[in-house]
Amino acid sequence: MTPLTWQRLALAAGAAAAVAWLVSIVMADRGNSPMPLPWTLTVVTLTLAAVSLGAGWEVREFVRGKKPGLNALRAARIAVLAQASAFTGALVAGACGGYALALAVDWSHAPRREVAITAVIAMLGGVALMVAAWIAERWCRVDPPSNDDAAEMEAA
Repeated sequence: MTPLTWQRLALAAGAAAAVAWLVSIVMADRGNSPMPLPWTLTVVTLTLAAVSLGAGWEVREFVRGKKPGLNALRAARIAVLAQASAFTGALVAGACGGYALALAVDWSHAPRREVAITAVIAMLGGVALMVAAWIAERWCRVDPPSNDDAAEMEAA
């Protein structure tokens, strides 16, 4: 599994923002009303951010030697969860940001302004998920053994 980079997350968020903006503009040009985003989207992203951080902290303690009872397979699954959550957060942040940007041109129209505000709030939830999961994925990394450690293991 390759480690996460900010460039890959930014690319995913940018692509989602571009697609959401384009679809929103096309739908608005065809006379469709914007769909309001559910408030549960923000709640779910923030909950997943907390779960990712909590699970990542558990692996961090295991790597530091403070929690020896953690199964290595569970630690690997938590790392995969953190990476998938980071990409999910990037996609949610990008899509909601693109949607909000498309609605910003009609800021004076109160119903569209309310939808744009909920989209911005959902985007912030996506950003929080992306950052929390990126931190959790960092905590799940194990440094490769140094040359001295490898020599000691071969001698044993």
